[in-house]
Amino acid sequence: MEKQKSTVREALRDLEIIRRKYVQQSVTALGLTWGQGQARILDKLLTQDHITQKELSDQCGIDVTTMSRALDRLEEAGFLCRKKPPDCRRSYQIALTEAGRDKARQVRAMFDSLDEGIWWEFDEEEMETVLAGLKKITRNIGALYDAESDKKT
Repeated sequence: MEKQKSTVREALRDLEIIRRKYVQQSVTALGLTWGQGQARILDKLLTQDHITQKELSDQCGIDVTTMSRALDRLEEAGFLCRKKPPDCRRSYQIALTEAGRDKARQVRAMFDSLDEGIWWEFDEEEMETVLAGLKKITRNIGALYDAESDKKT
């Protein structure tokens, strides 16, 4: 059982390494900066346009400082714009431009290709089993994280 535990941890590490390599190569090929969440931001905005920076940051899991830099770069590239909503003077809504919508569709196609590659040769039952296991691992690690965070406070 102990060997299986470390083997799963190593398999998850190997999975993350190869996933990162693929995404890094693909994001760079799209002309985006790797490591700032630009692809994730464009993909999210394609689904939900005109949201605040805070909402976008929360939904993408990107800290506010990194989000701000990434938005600046995406705005400079002409992919998005910040608009002041009439009912709030303190925040901006983030919206895709036409160029941004086109780039976001390219990002979505890249993520779709990744999804297809991940599930290649899996049948429906295997997919459900793997997904259930990954969700359980995520909950377990989340509980470990929460327990460690509680110790520090």
